[in-house]
Amino acid sequence: MIPITIIGMLVVSSGMTTPGAIHRDTVHSEAIAPGSSIHMFVLGGLVADKFGQPIAGARVQITELNRTTLTDTGGKYSFSGVASGTYRLSFAAIGFRPEVNTVTVLDGDITLDAALRPSLIELPTIQVTASANATDPLSSPQPTAVVSGSDLAAAQSPSLGETLNQVAGVHSLSTGNGIGKPVIRGLSSNRVLVLDNGQRMETQQWGDEHAPNVETANAERIEVIRGPASVLYGSDALGGVINVIQRPLPDALDRAPFVRGTATGDYSTNNRQPDGALLVEGASGGLGFRADVSGRTSENVRTPNYTLWHSRNEAVGGTGTLGYRGSWGSLTGTYTQRNERIQLTDEDPAAQPTQRISTNRARLDLEMPAGASRIEITGGFERSRRREFEDDTTATVALGLLSKDYTIDAHLHHPPVGRFAGTLGVSGQHTRFDKFGEETLIPNSRSTDVGLFGFEQMD
Repeated sequence: MIPITIIGMLVVSSGMTTPGAIHRDTVHSEAIAPGSSIHMFVLGGLVADKFGQPIAGARVQITELNRTTLTDTGGKYSFSGVASGTYRLSFAAIGFRPEVNTVTVLDGDITLDAALRPSLIELPTIQVTASANATDPLSSPQPTAVVSGSDLAAAQSPSLGETLNQVAGVHSLSTGNGIGKPVIRGLSSNRVLVLDNGQRMETQQWGDEHAPNVETANAERIEVIRGPASVLYGSDALGGVINVIQRPLPDALDRAPFVRGTATGDYSTNNRQPDGALLVEGASGGLGFRADVSGRTSENVRTPNYTLWHSRNEAVGGTGTLGYRGSWGSLTGTYTQRNERIQLTDEDPAAQPTQRISTNRARLDLEMPAGASRIEITGGFERSRRREFEDDTTATVALGLLSKDYTIDAHLHHPPVGRFAGTLGVSGQHTRFDKFGEETLIPNSRSTDVGLFGFEQMD
């Protein structure tokens, strides 16, 4: 079966998909929340190998709902409280090739079984950036790369460009210890779109010393589209798209309330840089929360016989997320704050130019079932303030950049129509840019954009 993608044009991508076995239970129980007319169902099944032997500990995720569970010793999994709609389930287990299957929940409990094929190569389970619907990376209409798990932990660096420097087709344009702009196939700056969990970033990435202000310490994975993605994301995605994806917000719909946390830390000797991150999350019923903080500080970069003057770097940031999932859908709010202070190495060792960056981002996500369809509405706000000083001790701003960006997206994910399934949507963006300080890089500007799109895929 060849997946065919239509995005205003016809795009054919190679790859094979293996649908799981779907059937409805003859006896099912529906749960109806008090005062609600929306029916809730159970979605479960068996994960086994090609010989029918159950796979214990396999990871199963409903991508659209950000709900994850593990199979028991008998290979069975179950999600309760699933509203009607069309969803994509990701199945993954060590030693097997991941699979992504589509299921429509409408008028009863659903059983979706998966038969995983053995694989000696570890493959990413799913990608959500290269298309409007989550899919297997091997079936993606765009060339993508996913950095996650131990690979992401080993690649962690102070800048996004350095973190992705080992990805094929991606390089880092660096002019300092804390500056690393991702370059995809020779294009960078405003030709590469950077997303924070799907939210556009407008952090004044015009100059060679202006890197994206985003933290990757607590990210679950980073997805990279190599090549133009302008059809889905606009003309500023001519070189590609980088999406820093956070962990799914937990819930306790199928288990007892809980609180858990993780802490990581490391130390770099060549610039005396301690680096640490702390994450705490928990849930009770449909209410979930997550809070994380990260930070690092460094001295001048040193080698056995040389010290790079004025190359210190400081960064601290945090994110808070709160969400609730009920019979009517889910509502999630997220707020992120990140401050960075970068010392810039000048040709004159006596000069001490410094850059200070402050970025605030807020977003609200609403998801609602609509029969066999599903509606997603996302609103976002970003305020990015960048100041450059000729001397580390002065308070006079040499170059100041301030941008405010408002975005709103509404998507209707409809159930399969024949062999086609896809998404219809509308996107809006308003950006306001103001300059201040003694120097001028670009003039003040205002822009408003609205667009309609349709994305259809046939397997």
